[in-house]
Amino acid sequence: MSDHSTTPTAEPASVATATALIADYTEAHTEFQKLQISILRKAKPILFGALKAAGITRVTVTFDGYGDSGQIESVEAYDAEKQPIDLPAEPMPYPFATMEERYEPCSETPSGQRCAGYEVQEIEKSSLIQDIIEEIFWDFIGAKHDGWENNDGGFGECGFDVESETIRLEMNERYTETNYYEHEM
Repeated sequence: MSDHSTTPTAEPASVATATALIADYTEAHTEFQKLQISILRKAKPILFGALKAAGITRVTVTFDGYGDSGQIESVEAYDAEKQPIDLPAEPMPYPFATMEERYEPCSETPSGQRCAGYEVQEIEKSSLIQDIIEEIFWDFIGAKHDGWENNDGGFGECGFDVESETIRLEMNERYTETNYYEHEM
């Protein structure tokens, strides 16, 4: 005979499992964001060195979005005379952070059943400079203004200054203002 009684304070297995999965994701995402910052700090000189070697002094990424959809409008590079110049078309090795979900056999833990986890790691891949710039932009805006494209959205510019080796994000957030009036006589 099996005991089907439960204690009133025990969480159902599905709630405990969901709680554990959320905790796993949150922990992995925090680790992922730290890794992104670490990689950017050590990889910025690689990117800026390649831009400098190509005669580029500034790169500007313009973006716009609203209603749950945001996109890069343009990526433009400029030389010392502030004239447009093409980005190099040759791929270059560059480090990236990845966070991948991995599936495991389900196992019982004190907080419930666990069936998945996340693996955060640094990888190096060969990418075009424009793709690297776009990836940095998405990481940067996601870290500073996650969800910027939702509702009324936002727009702006992300500038890569080669001489100072800085990246500056300028974001304009849109919002709808309403004024409500009610009158009775």
